[in-house]
Amino acid sequence: MRTIISDLTRALGVLVVGGGVAIASLGFLTQFSPPPTPLESIHADELREKVRYLASDDFMGRGNGTPELDRAADYIAGVFAESGLAPGGDNGFFQEFRVDRLSIGEGNRLEVAARGVSFEVGRDFIPLPGTVDGDVAGPLVFAGYGMRAPGAGYDDLEDIDLSGRIAVVLEGYPRPGDPASPFNALTSENPSDIARKAENAEAAGALALVVVQGPLGGGATSIGYYAGAMQSGMSPRRSVMDLAPGVGNARIPVVVVSRSAALRLVPSLESLQRAIDSSFRTVSAEVASQAALTVRLDRDPYTARNVVGIIEGSDPELRRQAIVVGAHYDHDGTDGGRIWNGADDNASGTSALLELAEAFALDRPPARTVILSAWAAEEKGMLGSRNYVREPPIPIGDTVAMFQIDMIGRNEEHPANPREGFLLERAADNENALNLIGSVFSADLREVVEDMNAGVGLDLRFRYDYGAENLIRRSDHWTFLSRGVPSLFFFGGLHPDYHTPDDTADKINYPKIEKVARLVYLALHEIGNAPERPGFSNPAD
Repeated sequence: MRTIISDLTRALGVLVVGGGVAIASLGFLTQFSPPPTPLESIHADELREKVRYLASDDFMGRGNGTPELDRAADYIAGVFAESGLAPGGDNGFFQEFRVDRLSIGEGNRLEVAARGVSFEVGRDFIPLPGTVDGDVAGPLVFAGYGMRAPGAGYDDLEDIDLSGRIAVVLEGYPRPGDPASPFNALTSENPSDIARKAENAEAAGALALVVVQGPLGGGATSIGYYAGAMQSGMSPRRSVMDLAPGVGNARIPVVVVSRSAALRLVPSLESLQRAIDSSFRTVSAEVASQAALTVRLDRDPYTARNVVGIIEGSDPELRRQAIVVGAHYDHDGTDGGRIWNGADDNASGTSALLELAEAFALDRPPARTVILSAWAAEEKGMLGSRNYVREPPIPIGDTVAMFQIDMIGRNEEHPANPREGFLLERAADNENALNLIGSVFSADLREVVEDMNAGVGLDLRFRYDYGAENLIRRSDHWTFLSRGVPSLFFFGGLHPDYHTPDDTADKINYPKIEKVARLVYLALHEIGNAPERPGFSNPAD
């Protein structure tokens, strides 16, 4: 392997000539220094090489659906192979899956003919990415927020018949501004997610789902953004992408209606929303005896690739359990002649993943299996990790922990934002700081990482599980948390170059990446050899 050979030749002071070995110095015996330990092999200089390579202009920002991202996948697979990892995909190291570039097709319509009301796609409503196409007609029935959350004592669909009907539901959840609302509590479940509402409606027999943004707030989907982005020929940075329709999504058409258009569709919407929010009990109503909905998206499919390598555990029984370590290797590509190089986001985490692979090549594996996965299409909605949990090489039920390494190369720096829970952060104060997100779901994981950090010396901060622009749901660890897997997001923090062309390799804090990667390595061994798997619990329980 490259790492072993190059380290030994440097240590021994030899010169390789035509397959032979010549002694470069007669004093090599006294100058010999042993090769690095696996932990010491994780080194800032090698991380610098890898980040500079992945974040170079040659990779054109690693945009999704581009040849450059495929070349990055080939490079990662090469390092995995060189490090002796076993392939964990369906095509060698590649776990392949279909992603669609989406644009608005011809013939989309939403109308209530009896009232002479029609709506314009792109202005009044938008097909939800991930929806299936379809033509449906039937009565419009208002079904509250469309949520089923029996644990919170709330079920919008319990007494509503949606068979043969088009369901109309509010976006969001009741009383979003009320801290006492159970849906403001942090849990791994997300009953207000539109995809979950679509699954609920489909299971209840609905022909389609129309999600309306209520006049009292709670809607977050930007109709204007999607209308602009869902056009053909958009750059990788701007284009909207999703998994193939029907894969992890409901098999009924789904659209979102703007706040202003919603009142034309459901004239009594404000009073209906107010009644639900005040009583925390669902209210249903027939909106129209007949409505028609047509959904058409143009789909430009391509094959995306997660790169998955496996380090099989050393214990005959515990090797059936896995710890997953992930880092997304995609970024925003190019736009307007500029390159979004993505050095911190996320060449930094990908390079750490590669250093971990090389370190394991020098070491005995822990008792449990370790799976290293470089995710594709994280920037498009965590599509790579969403695909992984659908078809994992070791079942999700046997996945005992997950570490996501994303944006670990910069010193956090941003102004104060009290509304979002951000304090003023200065880069100079954060040279050695690392945020750990997700520990509220597992005290065991937090304890392990804190214990292992005693030998690394990072300034660990456990502060972004709540608020702060919902950071806990914004990287691939959330895909695992939502499946009940104890997970941690290793995150250096936001900075002014986040998602800009100025996120370049010259601004990376390489000694900090070294520390983060070493911390992950130590924690993997600790969890991998522990007699019991780490616990998981919802903080709201």
